[in-house]
Amino acid sequence: MERHLQRAWVAWAAIAAAILAVYLPALGSPFQYDDIHSIVENSHLRTLAHLDDFFWRPEMFSADPKGAMYRPLVLVSYAINYALGGYEVAGYRAFNIAVHLGNALLLCELVRRWMGSGAAGLAAGLVFALHPVAGEPVNYISSRSESLSALCVLAALVLYARARDGGAHYWGSVAACAGAVLAKAIGVVTPVALLLIDVVKGRSHKSALRYYAGFAAVGGAYLLIVRQALQTAVVEHPVRGLGVQILTQTKVLVYYLKLLWVPLGQSVEHQIAPVRDAGAPALWAALALVASLTGAVVWLWARDRRLAFWIVAPALFLAPTFVVPLNVLANEHRLYIPVLGFAAIAGWLFTAGVPQGRGPALLVALVLVLGVLSYERSRVWRSPETLWADARAKAPLMPRPHLYMGDVYKSQGHNREALAAYQRALAVNPTLLSGGDLLSIYNNTGAVHLALGNNEEATRWYHLALQLDPDYAKAREALAALEALAEVEHHPDAEALYKKGMQWLVSGQLDRAGADLQKSLALQRHPKVYQALGLVHERAGDKSAAVAAYKALLQMPGVQPSLAHGARQRLAALRGEESGLE
Repeated sequence: MERHLQRAWVAWAAIAAAILAVYLPALGSPFQYDDIHSIVENSHLRTLAHLDDFFWRPEMFSADPKGAMYRPLVLVSYAINYALGGYEVAGYRAFNIAVHLGNALLLCELVRRWMGSGAAGLAAGLVFALHPVAGEPVNYISSRSESLSALCVLAALVLYARARDGGAHYWGSVAACAGAVLAKAIGVVTPVALLLIDVVKGRSHKSALRYYAGFAAVGGAYLLIVRQALQTAVVEHPVRGLGVQILTQTKVLVYYLKLLWVPLGQSVEHQIAPVRDAGAPALWAALALVASLTGAVVWLWARDRRLAFWIVAPALFLAPTFVVPLNVLANEHRLYIPVLGFAAIAGWLFTAGVPQGRGPALLVALVLVLGVLSYERSRVWRSPETLWADARAKAPLMPRPHLYMGDVYKSQGHNREALAAYQRALAVNPTLLSGGDLLSIYNNTGAVHLALGNNEEATRWYHLALQLDPDYAKAREALAALEALAEVEHHPDAEALYKKGMQWLVSGQLDRAGADLQKSLALQRHPKVYQALGLVHERAGDKSAAVAAYKALLQMPGVQPSLAHGARQRLAALRGEESGLE
């Protein structure tokens, strides 16, 4: 026993060292992509007083109410991160690294127990730890839903296996299953994976019915809660029909297999076109490959169910993507759990499937290659510019990389480049743009024109945004400011400082915006300046200062109706947030 524990600790230490070597250098990489609206701008995370609200109010998932999702366990983890370190990004990344490490260690132990080989467990843990495709939920903070759900899935597998072998771990397994669905909806597949354990072991399902009752209760409760919770949430219309979704994901499945076996060409956005023609040659080629692989799995199941389990069970977690249409056609983080199965099979191959004596050398070579690829991929995530420049180079016909590169240029003050990027996003495959993408393009194009002094053109783009969504606050606020700009002549220096402050606000440089707006007020008090200051304080997270600015606006005589209306709306929203937290 002592010897075994020593070996186990050696394996765990090797896996931990590999993960830290690859991912620690990126610890300071900034918040990216969905991190902004789901973490940085999400005021709901800034208190631990009412964590229970996360379990009943899906709209709290994002600063944008239309970004409602039911992932309460993820929100709890964000709130804990904020309580411990505010917006210090290293803490959030350290959490993601720790979850990934936990998954690698659990896989190591599962494979060791199932296959009776510590070497197989070590090989599986190392392959999973360093596989580049598993890296997105580590590098991308908002993708922790995937790794956190996987952690609960693995824990459920371990505890259920022990419970069925006579251990007292049943309710721990049920709790882990609940954690999986509370982290991400994909966790609903977990009970099926647990059922497969009994099939592999050759147990009678009738005798095991009592074991399934707890998991059935978890599934039923989850469906009831989600149904009730989403009644007040904004649910978008399906982005594509079920037939197109199934055809497309069949093709995507082959692409995923390529990424598992040859992890090259990784990107935050992959160039995948929807399949709308059932007679497309590429689709039939994909179907032929899938059918061949299915036959191989059936053959393997008849000979070694333990190995087949590590193909079938992880693959089940991709099944929902075939019937649930999502904006992004292919995402690497969806492969996080399938990588677990790939790594388990690899662990077996290195210990039993290669000529004797060659396994260790091949494993070392593979670990080095995977480590280098993962490290290089982590470097791509070091900034929004590197991330989206990489995506644009690899997927030039997808609109989203151009949209986000436009945002990068806008934040840098490269307005002409930003306009070109937004126009490119509209030009390439416009059918792949979601409503939210279009709103961003219209609004941000208006903001760039405003920064350039093209007020008429800015107004046109803001109106396009409001035609798409009449309640879009950013466009409404910008139009109110433009109306104020056009009303009468003001103190020239005050007006110049106001315009400069608005340019800083549009580019996200809040400290500079606030300084110039305060200087403008010192020269001449005007409602539009108070409105702009209110926006600056809101975006900086200073609600009390924002409230004071809006109140000052409303107390001024002769306030333009649109400005007064906008200020009242913002005050109501801010007070609503405070009452919701209280």
